[in-house]
Amino acid sequence: MTSLIAEGAAPTGRTGRTGRTSVLPALMRAEWIKLHSIRATWITVAAALVLGLGVGLTDVQSITGHWAAMSASDRAAFDPVGDPLSGFQFGELALGALGVLAISTEYSTGMIRTTLTAGPRRSLVYTAKALVLGGFALLVSLSLAFAAFLLGQLVLRREHLNVAVTNAHALRAVTCAGLYMTVVAMAGFGLAALLRHTAAAMSAMFALVFLTYPIARSFESSTYVPDHLTLTNAADRLATLHPPAGVHAARIPSLGFALFDLGLYLVVFVGLGAWRATRDA
Repeated sequence: MTSLIAEGAAPTGRTGRTGRTSVLPALMRAEWIKLHSIRATWITVAAALVLGLGVGLTDVQSITGHWAAMSASDRAAFDPVGDPLSGFQFGELALGALGVLAISTEYSTGMIRTTLTAGPRRSLVYTAKALVLGGFALLVSLSLAFAAFLLGQLVLRREHLNVAVTNAHALRAVTCAGLYMTVVAMAGFGLAALLRHTAAAMSAMFALVFLTYPIARSFESSTYVPDHLTLTNAADRLATLHPPAGVHAARIPSLGFALFDLGLYLVVFVGLGAWRATRDA
């Protein structure tokens, strides 16, 4: 890793953007080597694959098997895109864990000091880590989302309940599901950089994904603003063909607000991580 960074570190004595631009690719190469060479990366990806695809397939198989006996209300609640993606309610935890482990293990083992010795510009090191993890998480998340969707449609075709990926709303929902899981991974990354402790960051990431919703529900409001700011409600709007109906519908943000939620969580948690990462290790 040190040799890789050293190759691109020669221009660091220069001032201005040229030096920074030449060092960043070397840092990113080093971070990519670290990310794809550790076992935890592929364990978390495998967990996301098993949970994301397995739970979603089980869900749609149950629907097709009981479709004839389902009530009108249950049929109306069925979503040909959201149901195949239902496994990512659990798979997202694996992506969040990937984000946490991408940086927390360096703090727990003390390897962060070696990293900062090779690349002393803390802001560039953090940027390289964030870019490499973000690109990898986006690739994995989109691949899993489209795989779950396509497998689900093969099962739903038995009852002629499938939709084509060329459907504009279906394409939007699947793509947004991938973006959502990427944001969860980056939120875990930011929390790990902020807390510098694996267990604490894992707990905080779990709370962020699953506990913010019941907390928001406890604040009754005619505007439902707390509900509209939770990640789970944003996912319910973004990763479905149509938003939930009934009483729950008032708690779901609009499509634009849900996209704003993703951007907000990304900026806030990656920003908090950057603030802490530029402080002394």
